[in-house]
Amino acid sequence: MVQKQQSDGIRQLVRVRYADEWVGILVLVALVILLGAVIEAGVLRDWLTPAGRLRIVLPENGVSGLSVGDDLEVMGIHAGTVRRVRINPSGGMYAIVEIDPDIEPYIRRDSTAVIRKRFVVAGASYIDVSRGTGDKLDWSYAVLSATNAPNPADTITQTFSDIRDRVIPVLDNAQHMMATLDATITDMHAGKGSIGRLMTNDDLIRQAEQMITSLNATVAQLTPIEKQLAGVMDKASASMTNVQKATGDLSNATPAITHNLQDASQQLPVLLVQAQTTASSLQKLVDQMRGLWILGGNGNKAAKHAHARLPAQKVQP
Repeated sequence: MVQKQQSDGIRQLVRVRYADEWVGILVLVALVILLGAVIEAGVLRDWLTPAGRLRIVLPENGVSGLSVGDDLEVMGIHAGTVRRVRINPSGGMYAIVEIDPDIEPYIRRDSTAVIRKRFVVAGASYIDVSRGTGDKLDWSYAVLSATNAPNPADTITQTFSDIRDRVIPVLDNAQHMMATLDATITDMHAGKGSIGRLMTNDDLIRQAEQMITSLNATVAQLTPIEKQLAGVMDKASASMTNVQKATGDLSNATPAITHNLQDASQQLPVLLVQAQTTASSLQKLVDQMRGLWILGGNGNKAAKHAHARLPAQKVQP
């Protein structure tokens, strides 16, 4: 019995002695696993690489509900968090945002910051920064100016306001036109105006009927004249046909007449020369006959006068 108790005590001592070693091994294994997890998750890298700071100058007309803890996104990726919102002594406000160092190369001087709502018109606000292509920022003191995104609710409200401003005058004009039309119809039923008298006074209708009857009679009287006029037009057409035929004959005869005139004009100079020669011969014959003594003329004087010449002194140009 005593030996059994002693063996149990020895076993308990052995168990207590090796329990500390096992606990120490488990703690070391846990530390190794924790260190590996930290390295794998990048926490150690984040500790060793501090986040960049970006100052966002907020709009003067409001920040659209932006507060500490809101996100900053670049190209739709979470890139930072708003840590503080400060007020300048001059009255403006700016937000300090911690930026992921891996995203810093995408934020340049030409990047734009816009404060938007997560669900367009509702939800938390966030800052949307566009990717820049210009000069790099000085991350020792990087600053960007932000603007508020257009609120769709304001746009819808403005649209409805514009529609109202355009529709109300149209409705007023339509109401005025309806009132004018109502007054016109009332006056017509009361017999005012030409149409009103025509609608209410039977005398005008009878006069219109009599006028139509007289017009029919006039048209009936004009029917014979129309027939005569048709005959005159037929005769005029026949006359025009004869004139056109005569004109065609004249056109056909014109080349022959022109040829005869050309031949006559070519012979005319010869005839004129012959006529002049004949007239000169007749004149000489008449002069000779006048100089005959039988007819009481003086042939010697005529001959002398015929052959006499003027002296050179009397010749003048």
